[in-house]
Amino acid sequence: MPKNQTEKADVVKTSKQLEPSAHQLKQLIHKGLVLHFMVQLSIGEDADARLGTSSMGRVHHRILYFAHFTPGITVSELLAVLCVKHQNIQAALRQLVEEGYILTRASAEDGRVKRIYCSRKGDKLLEFVSAGQRERIQRGYDSVSARDLQSYFKVMEAMLDDDRRGWVQRLTELDDPSESV
Repeated sequence: MPKNQTEKADVVKTSKQLEPSAHQLKQLIHKGLVLHFMVQLSIGEDADARLGTSSMGRVHHRILYFAHFTPGITVSELLAVLCVKHQNIQAALRQLVEEGYILTRASAEDGRVKRIYCSRKGDKLLEFVSAGQRERIQRGYDSVSARDLQSYFKVMEAMLDDDRRGWVQRLTELDDPSESV
């Protein structure tokens, strides 16, 4: 057998050996769910401690996040991406507006449509609240190679529904995500 065919056979043999059994696949999926859930809790807790100092919660953080990274987002778009009803964000949005963290403007196209923006004060609060989350993510990135990181992104993107992929694109298209609006 020529050398390249031998190498090809070895690669096929190795890849078949790497295929998990049904039981192993079930364990891998379970481990992925457990890790995802625990990371989600940890990332949320990173922000919660800082939000508590301002008498705010996760809903406030989510509103600030989307107002910062998608300036001019409509309230309807915010409700859609968060998969919540207006009553779920109404009190938090009102508080953020009243305390000067969020600015609202009527849409130029339709005055009935409300667009929201992060104020400079809101940008600073978002920076403060998100600092622990960014540090946690940076620690994770620092522990793997660039190739591992790209594989991680591929896995995360593959788990998203199409509408969420659109939001990822919209949220990541900023040249400098740390810039204030």
